[in-house]
Amino acid sequence: MISVLFIDDNTDLLLQIRTFLEKTGEFKVESARSTKHAIEKLEGRKFDIIISCEQAPDVNGIEFVSDMNGIEFLKYLKSMRNTTPVILLSRRGANKIALQEVKTAIEISLPKTGDIRPQLFEMVNLIKQTSMRRKAEWDQKTQNEQLATILSATPLGIFQMRNGILGWVNHPFAAMIGAEELGLVGKDLRSFFRTAEEYEQACREFLIRRDAGGLLHADCRFLKKDGSILPCHVQVQPLDPRDVTAGGTFVVTDNSERQKMADAVKESESKYREILQNTQSIIIRMDTLGNITFFNHYALTFFDYTSEDVIGRNVVGTIVPQKTRVQHDLSMMVNDLGFNAEGYAVNVNENIRRNGDHVWIAWINKAIRDEQGHIVEILCIGHDITDRKQRTGEVRISTDSWKDTVIVDTDVKDEVFDAVFHICTEISIEGREGKPVGTTFLIGDTKNVLEKSRQIILNPFEGHKPELRVVTNAELKENIKALAQLDGAFVITGDGFVEAVGRYITVDTSNVSLPPGMGTRHNSVAAISQVTNTVGIVVSQSGGGITVFRHGQIIKKVTL
Repeated sequence: MISVLFIDDNTDLLLQIRTFLEKTGEFKVESARSTKHAIEKLEGRKFDIIISCEQAPDVNGIEFVSDMNGIEFLKYLKSMRNTTPVILLSRRGANKIALQEVKTAIEISLPKTGDIRPQLFEMVNLIKQTSMRRKAEWDQKTQNEQLATILSATPLGIFQMRNGILGWVNHPFAAMIGAEELGLVGKDLRSFFRTAEEYEQACREFLIRRDAGGLLHADCRFLKKDGSILPCHVQVQPLDPRDVTAGGTFVVTDNSERQKMADAVKESESKYREILQNTQSIIIRMDTLGNITFFNHYALTFFDYTSEDVIGRNVVGTIVPQKTRVQHDLSMMVNDLGFNAEGYAVNVNENIRRNGDHVWIAWINKAIRDEQGHIVEILCIGHDITDRKQRTGEVRISTDSWKDTVIVDTDVKDEVFDAVFHICTEISIEGREGKPVGTTFLIGDTKNVLEKSRQIILNPFEGHKPELRVVTNAELKENIKALAQLDGAFVITGDGFVEAVGRYITVDTSNVSLPPGMGTRHNSVAAISQVTNTVGIVVSQSGGGITVFRHGQIIKKVTL
């Protein structure tokens, strides 16, 4: 039953229309004698449809409100936020009326005499259509409000984006960003990232990472309104799986607390490692020729020697394998210490136990000087960093104890640094086809690195799919080792995307100060790490050593 409020002007025509509607049995008609009377009725109840003349009737010969015709009545309802559909009957001559509604309008001709019911069926149809559309709109609005309530009640941030522009956000996402919901609508998704490079990295990660349900996902660092960073995990139901920027629905999980816990755990582990290293350290003293003068108890236990076995003997042939390269590095150590009295933060060497087991030791070397300032001995404090977690049985260098100091405050991920570093160790040990190979890797802060370098060969990775350009992909390792023979540096993003091969560094090296024996490759990498936030790794062709640079300084030196 459709409820109708009928504003009746007491004319024969409107009487016939009202009577016809009541006799159909589909309408419950309630009459109002004027617009004033209609407004009073609307205050107490709701109607599905209002029918009124375009020119409202008088009250006792005096108009209720000046110019309160049908249009003015509509304006009044709108001002009162009353959305009830109104059908206006507009007289068009003696025998015509026009039925006007917001979205539809018809005109019917009435016979001068006789039955007008056939023509009034058109009015019935219009009323039904209007009522049904009104109900559908109301149901949709209710559903949308319910959905919005549900989406606002979830702790997950949700927003919809099309062609890079946000079209809708829920309250939790706005709260995460620290902004108003309406203030975020219309914003470019790029504005939530600190740099264009971070935005591009996220887009690549979406293309590479996909869960079993087909959702794309990535770890992002959104820029909040106050300038702080929101670590979050983002899932996407994309409109086009091949292009996440085309749009879709994004679900954001706030990882701030998880990140704080991870940082706390990492700090705790770092302190634990420091305590462990300080209580279980290999301590050795030797002269400038490498003859051992002191071995502490832990060193004797670790290498399985007695004091009589090692004191007075040379490190080469005892704890250092018989390799020309290592002997050369030992002869260079005094020169290096003379250049840098404190030694390197870590100098990683391949050492050997008495039973022949190969181990990797991270050494801190300190110069011991006489009264004249000449180096007479070298104090070496070492820690075992052999990676024994490899299922292959291969002995590798573990980066767990020192990696944090290298990649701190960069965009370089742990697994990316590990992947590149271990490729460097393989290049250093194996070379290529029996020949030594030297090469350079620049990881992170890619935009600035590219601006301060130029391409000297065609980029072999240009145009390949993103998933085929990720350095953590084991299938890519052999290709990288083969391309290491080419001139120029590898440029790799912090998330592991191989951006380019064969880059020539164009930074001025005049402000770089490195130990003697380090060539152009080392100087150029030190220089670019001085003016960017990249992590530079150089594999020396002449000695096979691996040197890690940050801020223009040698952070780690690995001797293989």
